[in-house]
Amino acid sequence: MPPSNRPTADWPTFGTLRYGSHYWEGSLDLPAFGGPFPLILRATSDGPTPSQTAALARVLAEAANIRAAASAEMVAVHEESGLLPADLGSAPDAIWQNLLPCQIEVSDAAYYGDGRIAVLIIFESTQHGDFAPAIETVDGEYVGVLSGT
Repeated sequence: MPPSNRPTADWPTFGTLRYGSHYWEGSLDLPAFGGPFPLILRATSDGPTPSQTAALARVLAEAANIRAAASAEMVAVHEESGLLPADLGSAPDAIWQNLLPCQIEVSDAAYYGDGRIAVLIIFESTQHGDFAPAIETVDGEYVGVLSGT
């Protein structure tokens, strides 16, 4: 594969990112959710805005709390989709054993149309590769779990 001539930059909170067209990509470690995720940042060539940086920093700081808040809802989304793992048991937190890191996407201010920033933590289900539920946060605050179907 030939070397890429796309620009790269190091950004606080985001790490080293490579610029595409209207987005930056990289990798972000989120241990509370099982490790590194590919990262997509919707931004101009100027890099992340202060709002995007603040939203992601809050997600990083609150990752364990976000996971705890999302556990029961993640189980419900799996159940509604008919993909609830048989070995789940009675502890909602066990659902995370059946999810693989897929991607983190940080929106730009146009996503909701009002300047708020979405940080979506997207997973791949081990039960079905096409099922990709996501945790939605707004400005770094947990909102809910989105179905991946």
